[in-house]
This record gives sequence, structure tokens and C-alpha cells, in this order.
Amino acid sequence: MADVVVDYRVAGPTIRRFHGSQAFVRGVMGPIGSGKTSAMIMEMVLRAAQQAPGPDGIRRTRWVVIRNTYAELRTTTLKSFEQWVPLELGKLTNDAPVVFRLRRGDVDAEFLFLALDRDDDVRKLLSLECTGAFVGEAREVPKSVIDTLSGRVGRYPPMKYGGATWAGVIMDTNPPDNEHWWYRDAELDRPHGWEF
Repeated sequence: MADVVVDYRVAGPTIRRFHGSQAFVRGVMGPIGSGKTSAMIMEMVLRAAQQAPGPDGIRRTRWVVIRNTYAELRTTTLKSFEQWVPLELGKLTNDAPVVFRLRRGDVDAEFLFLALDRDDDVRKLLSLECTGAFVGEAREVPKSVIDTLSGRVGRYPPMKYGGATWAGVIMDTNPPDNEHWWYRDAELDRPHGWEF
């Protein structure tokens, strides 16, 4: 298989700041077509490549990718993911959840695609052990999902493989109204370790 060349160009200073941040939870808000989702996907891929290798030389990461419905997950988020990470680089399991396993060189990255749009869906995250999480269109996802995800990241790879070099939650959204949890956290509360 020929080498894959990815021509990713950072879409302006906001996305550049996003990629440079080490905050545990990072959110990017912007209009449709501003490069938010592409930035999130590339951030996961970059972090997978930066993961310290385990004793066997493999860089293991596991990511959970959240969208509010499976229809939107498949028609938007997964399609965007395929634009940046060609499916021939790994193996796609098209069940629920959809799982893509990227194996390239010393990188072994697993991406689990889940739909979570209700507080009840939080149970899908119980016992999940992952490196990081990406929440697409976060204004459509309850805050309880974000809070639960925050406790599920940094748990993979296990310590016998060196633990996670980086762990956190990244998210994007179009602008919500001023009653929304995103607005409160970004503009008023500013939780410690979060950056918008």
C-alpha cells in the first residue's frame, strides 16, 4: 500500500490555539463550514501518533466519538472522518457501535462511534476505558454526557503499556443559545481545566 499523504491545513488562529492547548476539556464553537470537525479528527490522529509507545513499541490509543444520533453519526461525523482517515488504513466494523481500528506503523488507534442524546444514554459510557473523547455538535448532547466522559478518559492504554500520554475531551459546536450549558461554561462559569 502506498503511503497516505494528508494535506491538513489549520483553518485559522482559533483552530491553531485549539491544537496548541493542553487543556483537559477543549471546545471550539463556530459557524458551519469553519473546519471544526476536521480539526477534531486531526487532533485525535495527531494525539494517537504522539502517544508514547508501550514496552513492545506500539502506540496504543482508544477514542470515543460522540454524536447525538446514529443517523448524524453515520451521515456527517463518520463521513468527515473517512475524508481524513481513509478506511483502507484500518478495519471498519459497521455494527453498533461502529468501530474503526487504525493500524499504521507503530500506531494502533481504535475509534468507537456512539450516539448519545439523552441523559439515559450515559449508561453506555459505564466501564468505558479510553484515551480521549470527541463530542461532535456538543450543543445537542446533555452536559451529563460530557461530565461522564471526563471520568472515562485517560484509562487507556493500561499502565502495563505505559498509560496515556495525553487524555481529555474535545468538542465542537455551532453556536447555542444563552440558556445552554455550553454558553454557561464558556462565558460564565469557566470550569478549571476547560478551555473554549
